[in-house]
Amino acid sequence: MTTLRISKRTRIGQWNVRTLIKPSRLAQLENEMDRMQIAIAGISEMRWSGKGATTTSQSNLVLHSGSSDGGRNGVGIYVSRKFKQTLISWNPVSDRIITARFRCNARHITIVQCYAPTEDASDEIKDDFYNALISSLNKVIRGDIKILMGDFNAKVGPNNTGLESTMGRHGIGTRSDNGDRLIDLCQTFQLVIGGTVFPHREVHKYTWTSPDGNTRNQIDHMCITTRATSGGNLPPTPATDIQPAGSTPATEAQPAGTDN
Repeated sequence: MTTLRISKRTRIGQWNVRTLIKPSRLAQLENEMDRMQIAIAGISEMRWSGKGATTTSQSNLVLHSGSSDGGRNGVGIYVSRKFKQTLISWNPVSDRIITARFRCNARHITIVQCYAPTEDASDEIKDDFYNALISSLNKVIRGDIKILMGDFNAKVGPNNTGLESTMGRHGIGTRSDNGDRLIDLCQTFQLVIGGTVFPHREVHKYTWTSPDGNTRNQIDHMCITTRATSGGNLPPTPATDIQPAGSTPATEAQPAGTDN
């Protein structure tokens, strides 16, 4: 039985790929994951239709959850061939939310990968998304480390006054409505917004770049159970783009977690 070991650091990341409809896009994703030694990665905007689990030609595993007709939204979780035997279960919640649970030798991990509505979406659409997300987080097995990650279209900014247990002072941008919603959620479930905790060069904080290259933001986030944040840290690592806006924040951590 394969198990994620807490004595070994494992890289977990996420990537908004814009689309994986063309087979060449999936091959490029796999090559980038291998290059950066990513064990498990959340995927946003896959645009695949339906729900399922696909073993690729390189023997990696891709779990996916999309709309019935595809062509929009879509989320997934990539599991490298070395780690796919650690998968316990998974749940394709919607074309915006997917969850997966992984076996560790101490505390198991549940990953919740998301693709949130844009800032311009109606309150009703945002409320529906966050209600579904709350429901998914409430179903996580007690004692599991929770990793909530994805494209939240959320700017949280650097001001953490009164929020010290939820975020650090190293976010960028001006906090948005989506940012407030994400912070409230993390407070409720005792999660830390990882990209705000440690100081990094400004260029390493950006997770999204507009197609013309003129606008950059930090709108993708990785949030982890508060007690598990001592596992380690790397700055977000921009990947070679599948589409011009694509990027991957990657963190090096001990997924099983320990309380120090």
